Amino acid sequence: MAKASARNGDRLHVLVRAATAGDEERLRSLKELGAEIHVGDLDDYDSLVRAAGAVDRVISSVHVHSASEMTLVRALRDAGVSRYVPSAGFGLDFAAAAPGSIPPLDLKRGVFDAIRQADLPYTVIYTNGFFSTWVATLGDLMRFGSSPLPPDEVTLYGGGDVPATFVSEKDIAAVTLRALNDPKANRSEIRIARNKITQNEMIDLWRRVSGRSPRIVPQSAAELEAMIASAPWLGLLRAFWIR
Repeated sequence: MAKASARNGDRLHVLVRAATAGDEERLRSLKELGAEIHVGDLDDYDSLVRAAGAVDRVISSVHVHSASEMTLVRALRDAGVSRYVPSAGFGLDFAAAAPGSIPPLDLKRGVFDAIRQADLPYTVIYTNGFFSTWVATLGDLMRFGSSPLPPDEVTLYGGGDVPATFVSEKDIAAVTLRALNDPKANRSEIRIARNKITQNEMIDLWRRVSGRSPRIVPQSAAELEAMIASAPWLGLLRAFWIR
């Protein structure tokens, strides 16, 4: 996102925690883009207001599980920013699941409610799954980050025939920056959902491209529900592959 902003010719400001601010190696790439660094914390309202006061538009990259975005919404309202792109939009549209069924999506609902109640100008970008995360594991959420290449064993959820959408991070950044600079995108919701693919289709495509055939471990909807009961965050799998 920072690279896309710099390419767009925007003056780039980045909020980082104190621990990150003291790590020159982690900051090097941002400084090379000409970013102005602000030190603060998502639970520190005053630091958020100070940082937001230096800009007119804000893109959040807060992790979806972080309730701190509520504090950020309040700070941006009080700082008077002209547009906000919440991180709660990046990822799965919360409308894909009923309230109370998936905790991370309930948190997104709460953020959107807070934005609207604050009358904060916004643009929501629904991206669905990140290509580099979901496709690299052939849709198996339990194997995220295990390897840059698809695994030799893949859990197939249900019949594997539910279509889903995956988008590259570069395309997400391009769409976000374009929307951020478009007055018509104010108070709107944008869904990136052009190319749909099922888990079966991903696995078959990998077979044809690589010549490798991963071992398939079927998992029924009932078995997945039992897993979700012990680890609610796995509800994302229900929203993607079991409907």
